[in-house]
Amino acid sequence: MGEAFNTYIIVEKNDNEVLIIDKHAAHERIIYEKLKADSGSANVQYLLTPITVTLDKIDYDAAVSNLDMFAKCSFDVEDFGNGTLLVRSAPQYLAATEIADCITEMSGYIASGKKDIYTEKMDWFYHNVSCRSAIKAGNKSTVQELMDIAWTLEKNPQIKYCPHGRPICIVMTKYEIEKQFGRL
Repeated sequence: MGEAFNTYIIVEKNDNEVLIIDKHAAHERIIYEKLKADSGSANVQYLLTPITVTLDKIDYDAAVSNLDMFAKCSFDVEDFGNGTLLVRSAPQYLAATEIADCITEMSGYIASGKKDIYTEKMDWFYHNVSCRSAIKAGNKSTVQELMDIAWTLEKNPQIKYCPHGRPICIVMTKYEIEKQFGRL
């Protein structure tokens, strides 16, 4: 039906329900699921000019020791020496302006040692990339982008929450709406 506040997609379903979809949360989860399924094997954008990322010693050492984690998230990252990483490719969902910050944040996360289990680190990486890549709430979206999100959710009813645990959609029935307007 449309979009409210450049944030919520409004969809009428089954002549009896109205869905209000948080476009950022939904898009973030869709990207997250694609990243997990692909595990670095697809959806890569190769950069015409590699991006250099300079890190402090601790973050740099942690990143260089875990280059395979970046590869599993569709990044081609190399040790460029002297505290610098060279990024040759990144997930296609990620805007070029976000790549350096994403690598910096991911390197800091590895260095912090918050989680020592490889799969938990990978899950955090997927969260990070998907959040940075997703359509932002408050930004104008095309009708096609909104429709693609709604159709993807329709085809994947198991997607209910963003990677951070927030609900993607709320449902209001015709009965609930009519009750609010005193039509019952």
